[in-house]
Amino acid sequence: MEFHQDSRAICAPRFVLDTVAEQLADVDLTLPDYCPNIEKILKCSLIPKIQSKTLSGGQLQVDGVCVVNVLYVESEKKTIRCCEHTVSFSQSFSVRDAGEGNLILTKTKPEYINCRALSPRRLVIHGAFSLYAKVITPQRTELFVPEREDLEVLRQKTAVCDLRSNCQEQFTVSEEISVADKPAIESVLYAKADAAVTDAKAVSGKLMLSGDISINLFYLTDIESGETAKLNYLLPFNQIIDCEGIDENTENIFHVEVMSFDTRLKNDILSDKPALAFDAMLCVSAEGYAAEEQEIVTDAFCTSFVCTPQFAQTDIAGGVCAVRENSIEKLTAKIDGTAISKILDIYPDSVTLETGVSDGSLHARGKINLCILALDEDNTPVFVERACEYDRKLETDGCDRMIFDSARVASVSYRLTEDGGIEMRCELHISGGAVKNEVIRAVSGVEVLEDRPVVPEKCALMLYYASPGESLWQIAKAHNTGLALLQEENGLDDLILDSERMLLIPRL
Repeated sequence: MEFHQDSRAICAPRFVLDTVAEQLADVDLTLPDYCPNIEKILKCSLIPKIQSKTLSGGQLQVDGVCVVNVLYVESEKKTIRCCEHTVSFSQSFSVRDAGEGNLILTKTKPEYINCRALSPRRLVIHGAFSLYAKVITPQRTELFVPEREDLEVLRQKTAVCDLRSNCQEQFTVSEEISVADKPAIESVLYAKADAAVTDAKAVSGKLMLSGDISINLFYLTDIESGETAKLNYLLPFNQIIDCEGIDENTENIFHVEVMSFDTRLKNDILSDKPALAFDAMLCVSAEGYAAEEQEIVTDAFCTSFVCTPQFAQTDIAGGVCAVRENSIEKLTAKIDGTAISKILDIYPDSVTLETGVSDGSLHARGKINLCILALDEDNTPVFVERACEYDRKLETDGCDRMIFDSARVASVSYRLTEDGGIEMRCELHISGGAVKNEVIRAVSGVEVLEDRPVVPEKCALMLYYASPGESLWQIAKAHNTGLALLQEENGLDDLILDSERMLLIPRL
């Protein structure tokens, strides 16, 4: 006869997919008629934008577009111009063991791009970016509960953060942005958008989020003269998402990502400054945990019959921690052979992030790629890239695995040095959520062979000489007696003996 557990259970997050795929972006680009000829290419960029991600029938489908952005110096007036081309991409991943309530996490990283001008109006571009995909599913583990009086069990009290809620929602934020006192926008040269959650409040089954979308634009104010300007705009958003199981008592971690965004000029005949229409698709992921203490059965035996316990490796979240880490990363750059007369813009092209345990602590490592647009002493546009590596220890209170993670540069400040260099300071924000990942060997069931009874000893009491470090549980199991009875008979509370002594082994 086999005895299993009742409905008592714990739940922990489990990654059923954690992979990466390379996406190619090959373009044969001819400039539109309204774009002037190319004299020099400054920067080619790949800007992947995810439009949808769906999981169905064991397949994760991710679709989107990759915008190829070319900044160049035009041949007549030596000013900066831009040309863009969009390439669609689609990637399918096989997902095994996905349950219900899955979280789909995606991010992209440009890998390389080669841009070659065949003529002043034709470009051949070969590039690639990495598409990272993760799927997290709630893993529910039923806990063994003994239902027989003659079954002795060893219980281990364990602090557990039980996963109560796993939710994800996509939504759109739209806004008309006025340049206000800034110069009017005639053509957007480069746009970047990042999002961050600034406040979160949970009530029964709902998560109310407040956050900001940071929009950074580099644009032409006058096409004839080639004058440029920057616009940094902070767009607030508020969103209520349904999260069954979450409430004011759960410990919550969350993550927001900008899947895709679009900017376009809106000409208003009543205004001399066209407004900018901005649309962004955001994806919010959240988990809610309930901290509790559970008694997990780690061993068992039957005092009446021969039995065989079954064991299983049980994954638990022993703790949960929200990650909010800010730092200032410094970098000095110099453009060899060129004297800088003016900085037009310095912006982060990409920020990579990897997390892992080092020296017993969780670390965040990555690279910030900074792009510098400037004018030389002849007022000719120049461009240079510099990379800044970072390695930060995260304060996670023992949590050793990131569930959500993101890194973004909130701002870049700089100054020109006397020797012609550029000193830059990047305000780096790392955010997300981590759990303390633990594995316990627990009893999942006990097979009791009722046709094989245990033959009782003839003596009523037995003496046993125990050594230091011996386990009372192992002694009780070897002599087929009750653990509590053994402790009571010998006046012991601890399970491990700290000294040599004689024990009285009682018989059931």
